[in-house]
Amino acid sequence: MKILIVEDNPELSCMLADCLKKEGFETHVAATGAAGVKGALTYLPDLVLLDYNLGDMTGHDVAVAIRNMRKTSQIPFIVLSAIGADPMLVRGFTKLPNCRGTLSKTLSTKDILKVIRLALPARPE
Repeated sequence: MKILIVEDNPELSCMLADCLKKEGFETHVAATGAAGVKGALTYLPDLVLLDYNLGDMTGHDVAVAIRNMRKTSQIPFIVLSAIGADPMLVRGFTKLPNCRGTLSKTLSTKDILKVIRLALPARPE
């Protein structure tokens, strides 16, 4: 299973990528919103981990762009942000059909992995 990490903090994106690789996932990292949109189109991940404050775009803009492209329109995403528990952010993202959750960056990697596994489609036996 392939996961695209759209995160502008290089330390956090490396930590997430390492953690996911240890769990058997393939990862690709994008440091900006524009790179995230392009990465979704070229990498075609099974899931996107999406920061909200990306500098060049918001995570919402990235999510909408991914949703609006034919090749990527069905890719689910999870918001992983410092403001992931903000009620307005949660309400805004839960209106998007591909959103599988909004998480705070303060969660443990164990809890983040649990949500990722729930969000991914079942693997064929």
